[in-house]
Amino acid sequence: MTTPLTSNNIPSHGPARYRATAHGLQVVIPNRCPSGRHVLTSETCRIYETVDTLHITCPSCANDPKVESTWSLTTHGRTAQSAVFENLP
Repeated sequence: MTTPLTSNNIPSHGPARYRATAHGLQVVIPNRCPSGRHVLTSETCRIYETVDTLHITCPSCANDPKVESTWSLTTHGRTAQSAVFENLP
């Protein structure tokens, strides 16, 4: 069974990271999909929020039920003005 792109039943991978910039709060997004196979950019992934969770989905991995395709990061209600992709540990 494949998890739909709009599912909010994905367990969290941990809290979202934020940084303050001159333009406001910025959320830091992993630049690789959870499987590590693909580089994520604003053109190569889908980013959406459900309640207190930010989801970053790799469409290239989404159709493979054996591969984790979505990062789910808890936001605790914080709202960022922008996002940046970064190589995270």
